[in-house]
Amino acid sequence: MYNSSEVKHKLNVKKLFICIIILCFGIFMLNKLFSSNKKKKFIEEDVKYDIETSSQDFSEKLINEEELKEKELIEKIISAESLSEEQIERINNIYSDTGEKIAYLTFDDGPSEVVTPQILDTLKSEKIKATFFVLGNRVGYYPEIVKREFQEGHYIANHGYTHQYNLIYQSVEDVIDEYNKTEDVIKQALQNEKYKSNLFRFPGRFKWGKI
Repeated sequence: MYNSSEVKHKLNVKKLFICIIILCFGIFMLNKLFSSNKKKKFIEEDVKYDIETSSQDFSEKLINEEELKEKELIEKIISAESLSEEQIERINNIYSDTGEKIAYLTFDDGPSEVVTPQILDTLKSEKIKATFFVLGNRVGYYPEIVKREFQEGHYIANHGYTHQYNLIYQSVEDVIDEYNKTEDVIKQALQNEKYKSNLFRFPGRFKWGKI
């Protein structure tokens, strides 16, 4: 038989053992929770890094694609027009600095029935030559004004047909189609099938996608 002191001793040992087990379990759960949060944080950081890296790569890819499309477009236009080596050299060096101070006067979006004749009168009185970047659909309305520009010694260049960005910049082919249609109406206005403007100014700003 056990006396009271032995029973109390055994009960105390048992309580101590249970407390140790509970304490160990608590430490285990806290460590697991900490590890889980730490792992979650690492995963979130990895995902954030992947997203930022992917976004940067995608942006760089878009920029490279735009540059490639612009280069392809220029090459297609040059190829379609069968330019001479001298003309190609002049286009490639159009922005080169010769040290000479030169101002080039250009007008976009015409011809206008009211404004363009006034401009031509002023240029003629001041003995100044300019370049007119004309819109194909307006050339069709006022071919006689374009013909006057040319006869008075000004250069007729290409600014596309519609000036509607959602139509022009859908693809490289659409840009070329706008260019070719404008070239055709310029030839008709000048009554010269051999005329080639060799200059194209992109309407708005050149960007594949939104304008």
